[in-house]
Amino acid sequence: MAINTYNKDFIRLVGELGINLGLNRSVGQIYGILYMSDEPLSLDTIVEQLRMSKGSVSINIRELERWGAVKKIWVSGSRKDFYSANYDFTSIFYRRIKGRLEKILDNFNSAVADFEKSNSLAKSQKQRLSQIKDMQNVLKEIAVNMPDDISTATITRLVPALSLLKSVFPKKGK
Repeated sequence: MAINTYNKDFIRLVGELGINLGLNRSVGQIYGILYMSDEPLSLDTIVEQLRMSKGSVSINIRELERWGAVKKIWVSGSRKDFYSANYDFTSIFYRRIKGRLEKILDNFNSAVADFEKSNSLAKSQKQRLSQIKDMQNVLKEIAVNMPDDISTATITRLVPALSLLKSVFPKKGK
């Protein structure tokens, strides 16, 4: 499979998206090439097309497997590992964002707790810290109640509810 100009642009775009999601560019590029491929690709083909080392492709493809973004495919007559993309981009993106939110909250909660233990704070500082902890609890409650997986169809059904929710809150400065 030769990569055409459109596919190169898409692979570059998905690589940039990977960076914005806190990943390395290679993870996004590997997903991009598999996403645009009509057939499963071997590690060797991915290495050749993306001009990456086999070790890098292997490590990054395992990361994509952990998220369910790609899966290993058996190809009759070949002993090589082949991979195919999960085309439900919405679900993959959502799970990545949800996991990242949970990790950020866990790290922040731990940091605030450590800070509180190791510092003697004035009453006003304790009040401010209490506000941060209240916000943490709200965000944690939101994260806990987010579904584990979501589809494009579900998000499409939720958009009117989100628009209604947004309309309830006044814009800043008004």
